[in-house]
Amino acid sequence: MSLRLRIALVVASVVAVVVVAVGFSLLRSTEAALIDEIDGDLLQRVTARGRGDGPQVRLPFDRFGELERGELSRAGNRGDPFGAVVGFDALARVIDSDGNVLGVLAGGFDASTDADLLDEARSAPVLHDGSADGGRIRVVTAALGRDVFVQLARPLDEVDAVLSTLRWRTGLIGGLAIAAAAVTGWFIASATARPIRRLTVAAEYVAETGDLSRPVEGSGNDEVGRLARSFTTMLDALAASRRQQHQLVMDASHELRTPLTSLRTNVDVLGRGHDLTDAERAALVDDLDVELSELSDLVTELVDLATDVRADEDLAPLTLAEVAGPVVERARRRSERSIEIDERRSMVLEGRPEALARAVKNLVDNAAKFSPAGSPIRVEIDGGVLTVHDQGPGIPVSEWSSVFERFHRVESSRTLPGSGLGLAIVRQVVEAHDGTVFAAASPDGGAAVGFRLPTVD
Repeated sequence: MSLRLRIALVVASVVAVVVVAVGFSLLRSTEAALIDEIDGDLLQRVTARGRGDGPQVRLPFDRFGELERGELSRAGNRGDPFGAVVGFDALARVIDSDGNVLGVLAGGFDASTDADLLDEARSAPVLHDGSADGGRIRVVTAALGRDVFVQLARPLDEVDAVLSTLRWRTGLIGGLAIAAAAVTGWFIASATARPIRRLTVAAEYVAETGDLSRPVEGSGNDEVGRLARSFTTMLDALAASRRQQHQLVMDASHELRTPLTSLRTNVDVLGRGHDLTDAERAALVDDLDVELSELSDLVTELVDLATDVRADEDLAPLTLAEVAGPVVERARRRSERSIEIDERRSMVLEGRPEALARAVKNLVDNAAKFSPAGSPIRVEIDGGVLTVHDQGPGIPVSEWSSVFERFHRVESSRTLPGSGLGLAIVRQVVEAHDGTVFAAASPDGGAAVGFRLPTVD
């Protein structure tokens, strides 16, 4: 079942429920109003009008005691006084306290004559239902005396006729309303589903072709428009990720070519070991060890760079001092140089501890690599800003914005070991935390490289 059909059926179902509820309420209220009018008329015909104490009914029913039983059969004639009350639209009969019919004044009918009803009627007229010739009637039972009662009834044929007409018209109008609601719901669903169909077509096209450059049409601030913009943003992010992956592979293949070529050359030379002295063979082995170590570091950094930082860890509240402390302690023991933490302000931020520790480690290792042996390194923390100061040659101003690019190396450091990926990993980690990286001149005489992260209250 399509989305349009489901929406149309839902709209039609809602309207149908409303039509049924309104129609039922209208029929019930109309029936109650009409029966109330008939009840009022019946009560008016039998109600006493100040003829003394006790239960009484109005004339001419109080003349019943003056009539002989043989005269009751003529009581419904127009000339008879009973006819003024009974009329042409009502039925009437007289019963005793045992429920026996003493006489029919105007037509026969069936109605309750039980003792409880008659006891209640001694105090006041009682309204109840009955039947005549298979149709509904309303009956009022009133006392003529202590042991004589009159039952006056009016058929509900007119009420049933009005209700039948109203039921038919309500059904017709309700059916038309439901049909109109279904058609309207179909058109509304078609208009609503149109941008969703465009999204579906775009998603199927991307799945079939792998082309992420196709834009998705969508406008407005409603949910569908926001979904279209989000889908377009997602496609742009996927396309950018694909471009970055391709560039990473190209850059990595270029960087790996040099150490692999060098390794192959040294291995070939070692293969002709009878031409080498012991000293030359030892030097080649040392070169192989260094090259393998650099190759291992390069592969490790490539894996780190290709890893989605957000998928590794969940966010946790922390401070930069908590992250930098263990990193600095390990670097201090390994390098045997002075590395100090200068914490000026401590503020809480939400971060991934291991990823941020990796970024701080790369910054400290980078400073240790370019600083003169024995020179101190200072890790400055100011709230959400961490800066690593060294006393090395510094970074040229023209390269401050490019040192965080993959495989970028400052001209003066190209002869030093390294892959050129350390600062790129720092940038990836920081940007995954919605932060920024920076490089500048340090007041300590070298470079100041660090990052800035948003803090929380």
